[in-house]
Amino acid sequence: MSLYDLRYPHAELAQAAREGRRPVPTKTLRRIISWQSMVRHCRKGSFSAEIATAEGRARLRGRLEAQRARGLHRAGHALDDVDIPPIRHRHGELWHAW
Repeated sequence: MSLYDLRYPHAELAQAAREGRRPVPTKTLRRIISWQSMVRHCRKGSFSAEIATAEGRARLRGRLEAQRARGLHRAGHALDDVDIPPIRHRHGELWHAW
């Protein structure tokens, strides 16, 4: 499958900032392979195990980030720099796998 995406290269962003104008996006072609090949080459042999592993990693990242924020708050730091990613649900993994 081929998808076109619009991106701003760093050089264009810098040049547009120097010239005082809006940056112009460039058209980028992205090619993806069908999800069926992922099913055949899963590390653990099943698609659901891959999804469960990814979901567990996302939950762990969320917990670690929340613990870090709690530690910063208790130490008296401002929490403006803390960015906790949104919780990823199992159905979200299924959606992104397709």
